[in-house]
Amino acid sequence: MEIKGTYTINVKPERVYEILTNPEALGRCLPGTQDLALIEENTYSLAINAGVGAIKGSYSGTVKLEDMRPPEHYRMIVDVKGKTGFVKGAGEIDLAAEGDGTEITYSGTVQLGGPVAAVGQRLHSSTAKLMTRQLFGAIEAEAKAAPGEVVKHGMVRDIIRTVKRKKG
Repeated sequence: MEIKGTYTINVKPERVYEILTNPEALGRCLPGTQDLALIEENTYSLAINAGVGAIKGSYSGTVKLEDMRPPEHYRMIVDVKGKTGFVKGAGEIDLAAEGDGTEITYSGTVQLGGPVAAVGQRLHSSTAKLMTRQLFGAIEAEAKAAPGEVVKHGMVRDIIRTVKRKKG
């Protein structure tokens, strides 16, 4: 499955890049993340709860960042496995200044295996879009927070943020 798109955040590229490459901040923003920890330079262990349709489960594995060019680009390699299957993927993130904000362009391929792969393509695509919107909405909220402020994330907060973005 291929994923690609753009998302504009009203935060400078340097701050967005900082959050996208900080395991503590990114772990708070990535939907379903139980743990994201640096295990060696630019390589992280990942434990996540996620699902597509009725197939839900826990996955663990690694995320590796390559071709890093702060604050504008990096490549991500993901390899996670669980009882309900596996997810392998590679993608690129590009950040460009857009006025006082950042346009995020993302593209990549994802390979699914096991029971999670048996769910229809339309569900895979809609789940990927939902998780991407939640991620970038959470990153924007995290970036705008005052130092020391705890930002809450989740599906309900994502819906509220989306409605506020459309009104504003």
